Amino acid sequence: MNDVVPEYRASSHYSNRSGVKAICADCHLPHEFIPKWTRKIEAAKEVYAHLTGKVDTKEKFEAHRLEMAEREWARMKANNSQECRNCHNFSDMDFTQQKRVAVQMHQRAEQEGKTCIDCHKGIAHALPNMHGVKSGFIKEEKK
Repeated sequence: MNDVVPEYRASSHYSNRSGVKAICADCHLPHEFIPKWTRKIEAAKEVYAHLTGKVDTKEKFEAHRLEMAEREWARMKANNSQECRNCHNFSDMDFTQQKRVAVQMHQRAEQEGKTCIDCHKGIAHALPNMHGVKSGFIKEEKK
């Protein structure tokens, strides 16, 4: 997992103008008791995968990055990006301080019931090869 630490350190969740840092657990571990322990049990499988050699090298990790990312994205989607919303929430956003495109996308996401991970994949880590992965907003096909 150490390969992802430099990616995180290059992200705005580690280095930003406010000096506020999110640590790994802030994003990857629910705060509530039962979900937290459920996630810790699930994470044991990830440690096992490393110890048994499935992802113990950078090459193997990269080969499985999409699979691991999709599993994490699904978890975040299922809980409405709760870990994101502990710090970021539409109702707490000051849209006057955001760029126009961010305001438009956040308002659209709120109206369409999107959650953070629908659009913010790769916010703190390098994206895997995204061939075939749908983005948060799909353009409607012209008929």
